[in-house]
Amino acid sequence: MSDHDDSAPTDGDVPRIIVRSLGSDDSAIDQLERGIEEEGVPWTVQRVEADDSGSDCQSDNSTAVAHQAASDSGLKIGIGVSEDGELALHHARLPEDDPLFNVANATAREARTVGTNAARLAKHMPLKPLD
Repeated sequence: MSDHDDSAPTDGDVPRIIVRSLGSDDSAIDQLERGIEEEGVPWTVQRVEADDSGSDCQSDNSTAVAHQAASDSGLKIGIGVSEDGELALHHARLPEDDPLFNVANATAREARTVGTNAARLAKHMPLKPLD
């Protein structure tokens, strides 16, 4: 279900959660993808430079990156991964500085839960708490 793209937004005909990463933390990305995949929702991963993270987003902040990803997503759901590994889950209708989840130094379990919650948000299901 993943459309693993390292360049540009590719919502195409299928709305997707956008996971936008400013770093190279593949373990966090892997866990995010597992959580989303378990819920059966399409997603795409975009690896970008801090100054290329979105049309109006010039930040290395996971919250800002997540909000821009959500704005670009057909599902209006985005996850931002900063260079230092911070994760943020955002919805386009929320204020930019108020993500649903923001986790610094996320464990594998927390990263997977953030991915699961992104997918559950798309499916209008209850979200899982972070431990």
